[in-house]
Formats: sequence, structure tokens, C-alpha cells
Amino acid sequence: MSTNLTQHPCANKCSNFKDEQCAQCLIEQLDKREFDLGLAPDDAYVKTAEDFLAGDMVVFVDESKTDRLMAVHKVQGDSVLLDGNRNFALGHLVRHARVAELNAKRRLTLTEQSLGEVS
Repeated sequence: MSTNLTQHPCANKCSNFKDEQCAQCLIEQLDKREFDLGLAPDDAYVKTAEDFLAGDMVVFVDESKTDRLMAVHKVQGDSVLLDGNRNFALGHLVRHARVAELNAKRRLTLTEQSLGEVS
């Protein structure tokens, strides 16, 4: 069986990437037609550090990480420096904070996000 893991964006970058896709990866396997039709959710698109600008408010994607909001200080290659250069993250491990998260001043759980979409 052939594998494309050596081409995976986490290879040689993410410390959790070993011989299989890491649990922190943003990559989702979606039907190509969803992308072609523009139906894929925003979170499905792979983000790179180039998607961030200094001053952007971001949160970690992984719910096991801190839920606090962080400000992008500087973009450096595939990574972002956060909170005045006190923290560092690979670009694919963070995402832009949503409006509800900015109001709550923290990352919302998946349950909180889904409740917000209904109400």
C-alpha cells in the first residue's frame, strides 16, 4: 500500500507527526466537489502562516491546548510569533478567532459553537 505521508504538511514540522497523521492537523478529507462548488466549510481549507497578519487574534485549533485568545505578533515562514513574541505556533495549529470568541475572550468549545449557530 502506498502512502503520501511524506508529502503531508506536518512532516518534519509538527512534533506530534510520526509515521501517521497527527491528531492536531487541520487537514480534512473532503470530497473535491465540495471545494469546486465552494461548499466546504472555512475550517476545511488548510491555513498557512501567510493567512495571518500582525494583530490578528487567533486561537489554537486543538481543544487540549489553552483556550485563550492570542495576538499574532509576526509571521515567520510557516510559523507565527504570538503575544509580543512570547509564544510560537506553526500556522496550521492556529485559526482566526470567531466573533463570538472575541466577545467571550476565549476559544469556544465545539458544543458552544454549535449552540451559537442554532440560536
